[in-house]
Amino acid sequence: MRSHKLKNLGFAICFILCVSFSVAPQEIKIKTEKGISVVYNPKKPAPPSGVKCKLMLEEVLCLGDQGEEYLFSEKADYISTAIDDDWNIFTLDPKLVEIRKYDRTGKLLKIFGKKGNGPEEMDRPSNMMITPQNELMFVDNGNSRLMFFSLEGDYLRYISTYKLRLRRIKIDSQGHIVADIIVYSQDENRERKVTYAIKRFNEELEPMFTIFSADITEDFMKRIEGRQYTFGPDTYWQRTKEDNVIIGDTRNYEFAVINPEGKIIKRIKKEYDPLEVSKEDIESLSDRTRQLLTIAKHHKGFYYFTIDEEGRIFARTWERTNDNRGYYYDVFDPEGRYIANIPINAFIKQWVGGKLLTVEETEEGFPVVKLYKVSWQ
Repeated sequence: MRSHKLKNLGFAICFILCVSFSVAPQEIKIKTEKGISVVYNPKKPAPPSGVKCKLMLEEVLCLGDQGEEYLFSEKADYISTAIDDDWNIFTLDPKLVEIRKYDRTGKLLKIFGKKGNGPEEMDRPSNMMITPQNELMFVDNGNSRLMFFSLEGDYLRYISTYKLRLRRIKIDSQGHIVADIIVYSQDENRERKVTYAIKRFNEELEPMFTIFSADITEDFMKRIEGRQYTFGPDTYWQRTKEDNVIIGDTRNYEFAVINPEGKIIKRIKKEYDPLEVSKEDIESLSDRTRQLLTIAKHHKGFYYFTIDEEGRIFARTWERTNDNRGYYYDVFDPEGRYIANIPINAFIKQWVGGKLLTVEETEEGFPVVKLYKVSWQ
Protein backbone atom coordinates (compact mmCIF):
# COMPACT_ATOMS: atom_id res chain seq x y z
CA MET A 1 0.00 0.00 0.00
CA ARG A 2 1.29 3.46 -0.84
CA SER A 3 0.89 6.42 1.44
CA HIS A 4 0.13 9.72 -0.28
CA LYS A 5 0.23 13.17 1.19
CA LEU A 6 -2.35 15.50 -0.35
CA LYS A 7 -1.35 18.85 -1.72
CA ASN A 8 -2.70 22.05 -0.20
CA LEU A 9 -5.74 22.18 -2.43
CA GLY A 10 -7.36 25.40 -1.34
CA PHE A 11 -10.19 23.19 -0.04
CA ALA A 12 -10.95 22.14 3.51
CA ILE A 13 -9.70 18.72 4.60
CA CYS A 14 -12.27 17.26 7.02
CA PHE A 15 -13.64 20.69 7.90
CA ILE A 16 -15.64 23.43 6.23
CA LEU A 17 -14.01 26.00 3.98
CA CYS A 18 -15.60 29.41 3.61
CA VAL A 19 -14.30 31.55 0.74
CA SER A 20 -14.91 35.24 1.26
CA PHE A 21 -14.22 38.17 -1.01
CA SER A 22 -13.40 41.84 -0.74
CA VAL A 23 -15.40 43.58 -3.44
CA ALA A 24 -14.82 47.06 -4.76
CA PRO A 25 -17.96 49.03 -5.65
CA GLN A 26 -18.80 48.29 -9.27
CA GLU A 27 -21.83 48.16 -11.45
CA ILE A 28 -23.47 45.36 -13.41
CA LYS A 29 -25.57 46.60 -16.31
CA ILE A 30 -28.44 44.61 -17.83
CA LYS A 31 -29.83 45.86 -21.14
CA THR A 32 -32.26 44.60 -23.76
CA GLU A 33 -30.72 44.59 -27.22
CA LYS A 34 -32.71 43.35 -30.21
CA GLY A 35 -35.09 41.60 -27.82
CA ILE A 36 -32.28 39.78 -25.99
CA SER A 37 -31.25 40.39 -22.38
CA VAL A 38 -27.54 41.27 -22.26
CA VAL A 39 -25.65 41.30 -18.96
CA TYR A 40 -22.55 43.51 -18.86
CA ASN A 41 -20.19 42.54 -16.03
CA PRO A 42 -17.16 44.50 -14.76
CA LYS A 43 -13.68 43.09 -14.27
CA LYS A 44 -14.17 42.40 -10.55
CA PRO A 45 -17.05 40.61 -8.78
CA ALA A 46 -20.02 42.84 -7.99
CA PRO A 47 -22.62 40.68 -6.21
CA PRO A 48 -25.95 42.50 -5.70
CA SER A 49 -27.19 42.89 -2.14
CA GLY A 50 -28.70 39.66 -0.81
CA VAL A 51 -27.03 37.37 -3.36
CA LYS A 52 -25.15 34.46 -1.74
CA CYS A 53 -21.54 34.61 -2.85
CA LYS A 54 -19.60 32.66 -0.21
CA LEU A 55 -18.90 29.06 -1.16
CA MET A 56 -18.65 26.46 1.62
CA LEU A 57 -17.24 22.99 0.92
CA GLU A 58 -17.02 19.98 3.23
CA GLU A 59 -15.14 16.89 2.07
CA VAL A 60 -17.25 13.75 2.45
CA LEU A 61 -15.37 11.17 0.35
CA CYS A 62 -11.95 10.58 -1.22
CA LEU A 63 -11.17 7.81 -3.73
CA GLY A 64 -7.69 6.86 -4.86
CA ASP A 65 -5.53 6.92 -1.73
CA GLN A 66 -6.75 3.81 0.10
CA GLY A 67 -4.54 1.21 -1.58
CA GLU A 68 -3.05 -0.12 -4.79
CA GLU A 69 -6.44 -1.16 -6.20
CA TYR A 70 -7.69 2.41 -5.89
CA LEU A 71 -4.83 4.19 -7.65
CA PHE A 72 -5.38 5.79 -11.05
CA SER A 73 -2.68 5.80 -13.70
CA GLU A 74 -3.45 8.98 -15.63
CA LYS A 75 -3.15 12.65 -14.72
CA ALA A 76 -6.07 14.28 -12.96
CA ASP A 77 -7.36 16.16 -16.00
CA TYR A 78 -7.63 12.92 -18.00
CA ILE A 79 -9.79 11.01 -15.50
CA SER A 80 -13.51 10.99 -16.38
CA THR A 81 -16.09 10.67 -13.62
CA ALA A 82 -19.86 10.28 -13.21
CA ILE A 83 -22.24 9.83 -10.28
CA ASP A 84 -25.71 8.25 -10.28
CA ASP A 85 -28.85 8.88 -8.20
CA ASP A 86 -27.72 6.32 -5.59
CA TRP A 87 -24.41 8.16 -5.13
CA ASN A 88 -22.41 5.43 -6.83
CA ILE A 89 -19.32 6.97 -8.43
CA PHE A 90 -17.90 5.81 -11.77
CA THR A 91 -14.34 6.56 -12.91
CA LEU A 92 -12.85 6.05 -16.35
CA ASP A 93 -9.08 5.81 -16.71
CA PRO A 94 -8.00 6.09 -20.38
CA LYS A 95 -4.58 4.53 -19.73
CA LEU A 96 -5.80 1.52 -17.74
CA VAL A 97 -8.76 1.32 -20.17
CA GLU A 98 -11.26 0.37 -17.51
CA ILE A 99 -14.29 1.73 -15.70
CA ARG A 100 -14.59 1.42 -11.92
CA LYS A 101 -17.78 1.62 -9.89
CA TYR A 102 -17.70 2.65 -6.21
CA ASP A 103 -20.55 2.86 -3.73
CA ARG A 104 -21.34 5.92 -1.62
CA THR A 105 -18.86 4.82 1.06
CA GLY A 106 -16.00 4.49 -1.43
CA LYS A 107 -16.07 0.69 -1.63
CA LEU A 108 -14.96 -0.65 -5.00
CA LEU A 109 -17.93 -2.60 -6.40
CA LYS A 110 -16.95 -3.50 -9.93
CA ILE A 111 -14.36 -3.06 -12.68
CA PHE A 112 -15.44 -3.47 -16.29
CA GLY A 113 -14.26 -2.68 -19.81
CA LYS A 114 -11.03 -3.67 -21.55
CA LYS A 115 -8.80 -2.54 -24.39
CA GLY A 116 -9.63 -3.69 -27.91
CA ASN A 117 -11.82 -3.03 -30.92
CA GLY A 118 -14.55 -5.60 -30.32
CA PRO A 119 -18.21 -4.63 -29.69
CA GLU A 120 -17.72 -4.42 -25.91
CA GLU A 121 -14.11 -3.15 -25.94
CA MET A 122 -12.57 0.31 -26.13
CA ASP A 123 -9.44 2.23 -27.02
CA ARG A 124 -8.49 5.67 -25.63
CA PRO A 125 -11.87 6.24 -23.95
CA SER A 126 -12.81 9.66 -22.55
CA ASN A 127 -15.64 12.04 -21.61
CA MET A 128 -17.79 9.61 -19.63
CA MET A 129 -21.22 10.75 -18.42
CA ILE A 130 -24.54 9.41 -17.21
CA THR A 131 -27.21 10.34 -19.73
CA PRO A 132 -30.71 11.59 -18.82
CA GLN A 133 -31.82 8.06 -19.77
CA ASN A 134 -29.61 6.62 -16.97
CA GLU A 135 -27.09 5.01 -19.27
CA LEU A 136 -23.32 5.26 -18.96
CA MET A 137 -21.95 6.82 -22.14
CA PHE A 138 -18.38 7.66 -23.14
CA VAL A 139 -16.40 8.43 -26.28
CA ASP A 140 -14.32 5.53 -27.64
CA ASN A 141 -11.77 7.68 -29.47
CA GLY A 142 -9.60 4.85 -30.75
CA ASN A 143 -12.56 3.13 -32.41
CA SER A 144 -14.43 6.32 -33.45
CA ARG A 145 -17.69 5.57 -31.68
CA LEU A 146 -19.91 6.27 -28.70
CA MET A 147 -20.20 3.43 -26.18
CA PHE A 148 -23.21 2.78 -23.94
CA PHE A 149 -23.25 0.61 -20.81
CA SER A 150 -25.87 0.10 -18.11
CA LEU A 151 -25.18 1.46 -14.64
CA GLU A 152 -24.57 -2.16 -13.60
CA GLY A 153 -21.70 -2.40 -16.08
CA ASP A 154 -23.46 -4.36 -18.83
CA TYR A 155 -22.64 -3.50 -22.45
CA LEU A 156 -25.65 -2.06 -24.33
CA ARG A 157 -24.61 -0.74 -27.77
CA TYR A 158 -22.32 1.56 -29.70
CA ILE A 159 -22.83 4.28 -32.32
CA SER A 160 -20.13 4.82 -34.94
CA THR A 161 -18.87 8.40 -35.30
CA TYR A 162 -16.27 7.64 -37.96
CA LYS A 163 -17.79 9.72 -40.76
CA LEU A 164 -18.72 12.78 -38.72
CA ARG A 165 -15.70 13.19 -36.44
CA LEU A 166 -17.76 14.75 -33.67
CA ARG A 167 -16.00 16.76 -30.99
CA ARG A 168 -17.67 17.62 -27.67
CA ILE A 169 -20.72 15.35 -27.19
CA LYS A 170 -23.78 15.43 -24.90
CA ILE A 171 -27.09 13.52 -24.75
CA ASP A 172 -30.22 15.64 -24.21
CA SER A 173 -33.41 14.79 -22.32
CA GLN A 174 -34.98 13.32 -25.48
CA GLY A 175 -32.10 10.94 -26.09
CA HIS A 176 -30.77 13.01 -29.00
CA ILE A 177 -27.05 13.53 -29.50
CA VAL A 178 -25.84 17.12 -29.27
CA ALA A 179 -22.32 17.70 -30.56
CA ASP A 180 -20.08 20.28 -32.18
CA ILE A 181 -18.40 19.71 -35.50
CA ILE A 182 -16.09 21.48 -37.94
CA VAL A 183 -17.42 21.50 -41.52
CA TYR A 184 -15.07 22.12 -44.47
CA SER A 185 -16.64 23.29 -47.74
CA GLN A 186 -16.31 25.74 -50.64
CA ASP A 187 -18.18 28.99 -51.17
CA GLU A 188 -19.65 30.22 -54.48
CA ASN A 189 -16.16 31.29 -55.62
CA ARG A 190 -14.75 27.88 -54.80
CA GLU A 191 -12.82 29.38 -51.91
CA ARG A 192 -12.30 27.22 -48.85
CA LYS A 193 -14.86 27.75 -46.11
CA VAL A 194 -14.68 26.47 -42.54
CA THR A 195 -17.78 26.43 -40.35
CA TYR A 196 -18.10 25.67 -36.65
CA ALA A 197 -21.50 24.23 -35.74
CA ILE A 198 -23.37 22.70 -32.82
CA LYS A 199 -25.94 20.23 -34.09
CA ARG A 200 -28.60 17.91 -32.76
CA PHE A 201 -28.56 14.35 -34.16
CA ASN A 202 -30.87 11.37 -33.75
CA GLU A 203 -29.69 8.01 -32.37
CA GLU A 204 -28.46 7.02 -35.85
CA LEU A 205 -26.39 10.22 -35.98
CA GLU A 206 -28.56 11.70 -38.69
CA PRO A 207 -28.56 15.52 -38.40
CA MET A 208 -31.84 16.94 -37.12
CA PHE A 209 -31.21 20.58 -36.30
CA THR A 210 -28.41 23.15 -36.26
CA ILE A 211 -28.44 24.89 -32.90
CA PHE A 212 -25.60 27.28 -33.68
CA SER A 213 -23.14 27.92 -36.53
CA ALA A 214 -20.40 30.42 -37.27
CA ASP A 215 -17.98 31.02 -40.14
CA ILE A 216 -14.47 30.55 -38.71
CA THR A 217 -12.58 30.53 -42.01
CA GLU A 218 -10.53 33.65 -41.24
CA ASP A 219 -9.47 32.44 -37.80
CA PHE A 220 -8.74 28.97 -39.15
CA MET A 221 -6.50 30.28 -41.93
CA LYS A 222 -4.64 32.60 -39.55
CA ARG A 223 -3.89 29.67 -37.32
CA ILE A 224 -2.78 27.43 -40.21
CA GLU A 225 -0.88 29.94 -42.34
CA GLY A 226 0.54 31.85 -39.40
CA ARG A 227 1.32 28.64 -37.54
CA GLN A 228 -0.07 30.18 -34.36
CA TYR A 229 -0.57 28.35 -31.08
CA THR A 230 -3.08 29.56 -28.52
CA PHE A 231 -3.87 27.91 -25.19
CA GLY A 232 -7.32 26.38 -24.86
CA PRO A 233 -10.29 26.32 -27.26
CA ASP A 234 -11.86 29.42 -28.82
CA THR A 235 -15.31 28.04 -28.05
CA TYR A 236 -16.55 25.86 -25.20
CA TRP A 237 -20.13 24.84 -24.48
CA GLN A 238 -22.36 23.00 -22.02
CA ARG A 239 -25.92 21.62 -22.04
CA THR A 240 -28.26 22.65 -19.23
CA LYS A 241 -30.91 20.43 -17.64
CA GLU A 242 -33.52 22.40 -19.64
CA ASP A 243 -31.71 21.37 -22.86
CA ASN A 244 -30.48 24.91 -23.43
CA VAL A 245 -26.94 25.22 -24.77
CA ILE A 246 -24.58 27.77 -23.25
CA ILE A 247 -21.76 28.69 -25.62
CA GLY A 248 -18.68 30.39 -24.23
CA ASP A 249 -16.53 32.62 -26.45
CA THR A 250 -13.21 32.39 -24.62
CA ARG A 251 -11.51 35.19 -26.56
CA ASN A 252 -14.15 37.85 -25.95
CA TYR A 253 -15.29 36.44 -22.57
CA GLU A 254 -18.90 36.14 -23.57
CA PHE A 255 -21.61 33.51 -23.08
CA ALA A 256 -24.69 33.01 -25.24
CA VAL A 257 -27.63 31.04 -23.85
CA ILE A 258 -29.47 29.28 -26.69
CA ASN A 259 -32.77 27.44 -26.29
CA PRO A 260 -33.52 24.05 -27.93
CA GLU A 261 -35.04 25.86 -30.95
CA GLY A 262 -31.74 27.64 -31.63
CA LYS A 263 -32.81 31.09 -30.39
CA ILE A 264 -30.42 33.17 -28.30
CA ILE A 265 -32.30 34.13 -25.12
CA LYS A 266 -29.48 35.76 -23.15
CA ARG A 267 -25.94 37.06 -23.51
CA ILE A 268 -23.47 37.41 -20.66
CA LYS A 269 -20.36 39.54 -21.11
CA LYS A 270 -17.43 40.29 -18.81
CA GLU A 271 -14.60 42.79 -19.03
CA TYR A 272 -11.14 41.34 -18.51
CA ASP A 273 -7.46 42.11 -18.91
CA PRO A 274 -5.72 39.37 -20.94
CA LEU A 275 -3.23 37.50 -18.78
CA GLU A 276 0.27 37.18 -20.18
CA VAL A 277 1.41 33.67 -21.07
CA SER A 278 3.98 32.64 -18.48
CA LYS A 279 7.30 30.87 -18.85
CA GLU A 280 5.75 27.87 -17.08
CA ASP A 281 2.93 27.80 -19.63
CA ILE A 282 5.41 27.71 -22.50
CA GLU A 283 7.56 25.05 -20.84
CA SER A 284 4.49 22.82 -20.52
CA LEU A 285 4.35 22.53 -24.32
CA SER A 286 6.23 19.94 -26.32
CA ASP A 287 9.58 20.80 -27.89
CA ARG A 288 8.04 20.37 -31.33
CA THR A 289 5.26 22.86 -30.60
CA ARG A 290 7.72 25.45 -29.28
CA GLN A 291 10.00 25.03 -32.29
CA LEU A 292 7.42 25.01 -35.09
CA LEU A 293 4.67 27.33 -33.89
CA THR A 294 4.38 30.95 -32.81
CA ILE A 295 3.12 30.97 -29.21
CA ALA A 296 0.46 33.52 -28.31
CA LYS A 297 1.64 36.21 -25.87
CA HIS A 298 -1.62 36.40 -23.94
CA HIS A 299 -4.25 33.95 -22.74
CA LYS A 300 -7.94 34.10 -23.58
CA GLY A 301 -10.50 35.14 -20.99
CA PHE A 302 -11.13 31.64 -19.65
CA TYR A 303 -10.36 27.98 -20.38
CA TYR A 304 -13.60 26.06 -19.74
CA PHE A 305 -16.71 26.30 -17.57
CA THR A 306 -19.20 24.15 -15.68
CA ILE A 307 -22.78 24.80 -14.57
CA ASP A 308 -24.10 23.90 -11.13
CA GLU A 309 -27.63 22.71 -10.37
CA GLU A 310 -28.93 26.20 -9.69
CA GLY A 311 -27.57 27.58 -12.95
CA ARG A 312 -24.39 29.26 -11.74
CA ILE A 313 -21.57 29.36 -14.28
CA PHE A 314 -18.04 28.54 -13.04
CA ALA A 315 -15.48 29.73 -15.61
CA ARG A 316 -11.90 28.57 -15.03
CA THR A 317 -9.59 31.47 -15.76
CA TRP A 318 -5.85 31.40 -16.49
CA GLU A 319 -4.97 33.13 -13.22
CA ARG A 320 -3.08 30.73 -10.95
CA THR A 321 -3.49 30.48 -7.20
CA ASN A 322 -0.77 31.82 -4.92
CA ASP A 323 0.76 28.36 -4.46
CA ASN A 324 0.75 27.88 -8.27
CA ARG A 325 -1.18 24.61 -7.92
CA GLY A 326 -4.61 25.70 -9.06
CA TYR A 327 -6.58 28.39 -10.82
CA TYR A 328 -9.23 30.98 -10.05
CA TYR A 329 -12.82 30.43 -11.16
CA ASP A 330 -15.13 33.33 -12.05
CA VAL A 331 -18.66 32.64 -10.77
CA PHE A 332 -21.81 34.02 -12.40
CA ASP A 333 -25.20 33.64 -10.72
CA PRO A 334 -28.25 32.22 -12.62
CA GLU A 335 -29.01 35.76 -13.84
CA GLY A 336 -25.55 36.02 -15.39
CA ARG A 337 -24.15 38.47 -12.81
CA TYR A 338 -20.49 38.17 -11.84
CA ILE A 339 -20.57 37.47 -8.10
CA ALA A 340 -17.31 35.76 -7.07
CA ASN A 341 -13.72 34.85 -7.95
CA ILE A 342 -12.73 31.59 -6.22
CA PRO A 343 -9.37 29.76 -6.02
CA ILE A 344 -9.78 26.02 -6.63
CA ASN A 345 -6.95 23.47 -6.83
CA ALA A 346 -8.94 20.76 -8.59
CA PHE A 347 -10.70 19.87 -11.82
CA ILE A 348 -14.41 20.46 -11.34
CA LYS A 349 -16.25 17.47 -12.79
CA GLN A 350 -19.90 17.56 -11.72
CA TRP A 351 -22.37 19.38 -9.47
CA VAL A 352 -25.07 16.99 -8.28
CA GLY A 353 -27.49 16.73 -5.35
CA GLY A 354 -25.91 19.58 -3.42
CA LYS A 355 -22.45 18.07 -3.83
CA LEU A 356 -19.37 18.66 -5.96
CA LEU A 357 -17.35 15.91 -7.64
CA THR A 358 -13.71 16.75 -8.41
CA VAL A 359 -10.44 15.14 -9.49
CA GLU A 360 -7.33 16.35 -7.65
CA GLU A 361 -3.70 15.30 -7.26
CA THR A 362 -1.63 14.11 -4.33
CA GLU A 363 1.73 15.70 -3.59
CA GLU A 364 3.36 12.90 -5.62
CA GLY A 365 1.09 13.68 -8.58
CA PHE A 366 -1.38 10.77 -8.22
CA PRO A 367 -5.01 11.58 -9.05
CA VAL A 368 -7.72 11.19 -6.41
CA VAL A 369 -11.46 11.67 -6.80
CA LYS A 370 -13.24 13.71 -4.13
CA LEU A 371 -16.82 14.48 -3.22
CA TYR A 372 -17.73 17.64 -1.30
CA LYS A 373 -20.91 18.86 0.33
CA VAL A 374 -21.77 22.29 -1.07
CA SER A 375 -23.54 25.24 0.54
CA TRP A 376 -23.69 29.00 -0.07
CA GLN A 377 -23.91 31.96 2.28
